[in-house]
Amino acid sequence: MIQFREVDKSNYMDCLCLKVKESQKGFVADNAQSLVEARFEEGLFTRAIYADDTLVGFLLFDYDCTIPGWSLSRFMIGQQYQGQGFGKEAVKAFLRYMKEEMQVAEIYISVEIENIPAAEMYKKIGFTFVKSVEYEFDGVTYRENQMKIRL
Repeated sequence: MIQFREVDKSNYMDCLCLKVKESQKGFVADNAQSLVEARFEEGLFTRAIYADDTLVGFLLFDYDCTIPGWSLSRFMIGQQYQGQGFGKEAVKAFLRYMKEEMQVAEIYISVEIENIPAAEMYKKIGFTFVKSVEYEFDGVTYRENQMKIRL
C-alpha cells in the first residue's frame, strides 16, 4: 500500500540516495535539488513515497501561478523499484490525496517530450495533453508536454 510521509531528519538521506535509471537522468531534477528548493522557496511541498515501510520514491508539488493550478512538479521512483507498479499506484494515491484532503479539482504535470514511458503512464491514468512548452533554465533548454487531469 502506498503512503506519503513528510521528508524529515529520519528519511531525507534515504530520499537523497534514490536515483533514477541512467537513461532517465535529465527527465527529473535530482532529489537533492528538489529538497533544497523546497527548503528555501515558499509553496513547494515534498513527500517521500513508501510502499508499506519501504521508501520507493519522491515527489514535489506546488501551486503554479503560471498555469494557474496545482502541479505535480517532480515525481520519481527509485531505479530498483521501477517496473513493479509503484509509479502508477503512487500517482493515483497522490490524486486521491489532492482531491480528498486538499479539495483540488484539477492537477497538472509536465513531462519531457522525450520521456515517452512516463507520458504513456500518465495517459493511462487519465491525464490529457494541454500544450507543449519550451523554456530555458540555467543555460539548458527544456521541451515539455503539459498534461492535466480533472479529479
